[in-house]
Amino acid sequence: IKSFVFASSSAPVGETDPPVHEEIAPHPVSPYGASKLAGEGYCSAYYRTFGVNTVALRFGNVYGPGSTHKTSVVAKFIKQALSGQTCVIYGDGIQTRDFIYIHDLVQAILRAALYTPRHTSSVSSSSSQPTTSPPWGEVFQIATNKEHTVNEMAEMLSQELHRHGIEMQIQHGEPMLGDIRRNYSDTSKAVKILGWQCDMGLREGLARTVEWFVEKE
Repeated sequence: IKSFVFASSSAPVGETDPPVHEEIAPHPVSPYGASKLAGEGYCSAYYRTFGVNTVALRFGNVYGPGSTHKTSVVAKFIKQALSGQTCVIYGDGIQTRDFIYIHDLVQAILRAALYTPRHTSSVSSSSSQPTTSPPWGEVFQIATNKEHTVNEMAEMLSQELHRHGIEMQIQHGEPMLGDIRRNYSDTSKAVKILGWQCDMGLREGLARTVEWFVEKE
């Protein structure tokens, strides 16, 4: 195996003042975050002990076409709206997330898995050239470096669904235990070493995602 990419998230960091970056000491507040931290630790250990070229990518909140199986908020809300169900926002909805479009995420995975000291523009023409420092055994924040509340995302999503004649019903429920209040990432390390950066804005990404789900119906 030439390289191993671990799908992590910002959950290992826990509750902290954003933006989240790789040098913040992890203090997970949920079992999910603890499990991801363990995975990151094994990746670091296997690189340093056995020489396995590992990279841990901390994904933002991923959304986009092809996510019919996902239970994360964007896919779940679209599926619920299409079936006439009410979409429930846990808590007041002012908790923030860093929503990353699937195509941007795939480019980051490719950059990590197929890393060479110098990339051509074939992977992403808009990304800057990486440095020669290898990513092995390292952790990277992979997100948009932008903060949106769940309420803002839901409003954008409602508008895009409305364009297709679908009305989205929203109500607020009880907050989730262990839910992080603010979360968005500093992605400068990924830009510097992997030569990767996010291209898709949230509104355009939601529009493309809704269109895909509607056409699939």
